[in-house]
Amino acid sequence: MIINYRAPIKGEHHDVSMTHDDTFSQYLVGKGFVIYPADHKLYAPIDGKVVHIFPSKHAIVIKHETGINILIHLGFGTVELKGQGINTFVEVDQTVKQGDLLLTFDYDFLSRNVISMDVPVVFMQKDNLKILKIDNNGDFVEMILDIM
Repeated sequence: MIINYRAPIKGEHHDVSMTHDDTFSQYLVGKGFVIYPADHKLYAPIDGKVVHIFPSKHAIVIKHETGINILIHLGFGTVELKGQGINTFVEVDQTVKQGDLLLTFDYDFLSRNVISMDVPVVFMQKDNLKILKIDNNGDFVEMILDIM
């Protein structure tokens, strides 16, 4: 299945194995990417439906029409902050389009109070992820992905 993906935040985009958290870097949650953020706004990387927002607001799961769930996780150590410094703009069961604003965060506050500002973005149920096309337009990385 082909999915059009757009990075949810500006910043350096790498394979998720480059994140500072073993759960993500060892692909235990799924294959995907890590972004070292250069902004304080997170956008929907795909079209879909918000199926979960963690109580601490640090992570959001969006379900694509193909049934694939994508997890966007803001930083490590953010759970302990219990939502401080993070504002959400979506709700569970809300339909989102690629590029819709999901949340904003106080970059300075979080960077002083968390272990890492890494933003993993993983496709949860799939082991095989093939990048068919990459376009780095200067602000956001855009890709066409084949999820097998």
